[in-house]
Amino acid sequence: MLYTLVMMVCLTDVPQTCEQREQMVDGLAMNPGTAFMQAQPLVARWIDTHPGYFVQRWRVLPGRAS
Repeated sequence: MLYTLVMMVCLTDVPQTCEQREQMVDGLAMNPGTAFMQAQPLVARWIDTHPGYFVQRWRVLPGRAS
């Protein structure tokens, strides 16, 4: 199922500087709770590939487009 991963990300050095990032994700379970668990490694991968940022909060929204 198609979801949008929505993350509020902030700069590590300036934590009050935040922005929303959205990423389309396909192949997650239809059950929202299961999809949320399946998306956790995607959030961890984003953190690993974006040094200097941290994820303040995140969620998955079904079928949403930017």
